[in-house]
Amino acid sequence: MTTLFNRYSNRWQQLPARDRLALKLLSLFLAVTLFWTLLWSPQRQALQQAEQQYQEALQLQTDLLKLPSSSNARGPQANSRTLAGLITASTAAANLSIERMDSEEAGRLNLNLGGALQDLLTWLDEVENQGVNLVSLQLEVDPQALVQARLTLESN
Repeated sequence: MTTLFNRYSNRWQQLPARDRLALKLLSLFLAVTLFWTLLWSPQRQALQQAEQQYQEALQLQTDLLKLPSSSNARGPQANSRTLAGLITASTAAANLSIERMDSEEAGRLNLNLGGALQDLLTWLDEVENQGVNLVSLQLEVDPQALVQARLTLESN
């Protein structure tokens, strides 16, 4: 090992002063470039990305706090006394026709509905958001996407 070091040390001493200075400057440039590309730049990029994610999280938290609470956002809530009125009004607004409506004990309604499949699906989503539970559902869909539905609903 020492012979190898001595050999390169002798070779270094034999170089002209201008070449030694050029090699020192080249080594310094290479060290700075490696430091920048391997250490500094990735750390700076990671810090910028973390700051951006933090700002996005703060914005999301602010937006979530501005949302109304879920109980206020639902609109009118169904109970066993108003369930039939809510269903009648909402089916008319959804372009669905009630073919039959029977009331059971404990606030349950049996319905036979007709209309477009997309209207029925949208209507089901709306009434579930208003506190109505779908107990059972049977669908008959024809090729034109018109549906005959038999369903049982109950209020929460």
